[in-house]
Amino acid sequence: YRLEAKLGSGGMSTVYLGEQVSLSRQVAVKVMLPEALADEVSRRRFENEARTIARLEHPHIVGIFEVGRTRDGLPYYSMPYLTRVNVRQPTRETAGARMHNPPVREILHALLSALGYAHARGTIHRDVKAENVLFDEADRPLLADFGIALRRGYGTRVTTAGLAVGSTAYMAPEQARGEEVDHRADLYAVG
Repeated sequence: YRLEAKLGSGGMSTVYLGEQVSLSRQVAVKVMLPEALADEVSRRRFENEARTIARLEHPHIVGIFEVGRTRDGLPYYSMPYLTRVNVRQPTRETAGARMHNPPVREILHALLSALGYAHARGTIHRDVKAENVLFDEADRPLLADFGIALRRGYGTRVTTAGLAVGSTAYMAPEQARGEEVDHRADLYAVG
């Protein structure tokens, strides 16, 4: 990969626009921050996110191309580069023409389909919000950012019971209280 620009960053990782040289295609590369690597919970969340996404092959869930480590040993994964960052951001110019905004009904149908698929496979997203609904070149909505997802039956929890994890503006009350959550917390967030 050849990194071209920084797209964004959070407390655990940075996402770059890059080129997958072998295939001459643009990709997004999510790289774990060095300081987060020292934190066992952050490292496990990053690894959990990659494993979770790899298990969820659905037309409305952002997939991953590859998982690896940088020359400096930082975990990363590559995924499709999406032309429109999220549902809150206005569309970008594409070849001189504006892309259309899909109707809310279409976005909700796609999002609920993705969540239904994930829930049937024991995965609770726990951070459904506008910023995590991205769009591809065809204006197809895709659910992203499974960094705090909970996978039932797959090892120990990455978060501690009693600790609220997620985005407060979208959290179900039981999630905000740090209680056990199930698929209904994701449906609350969609609402």
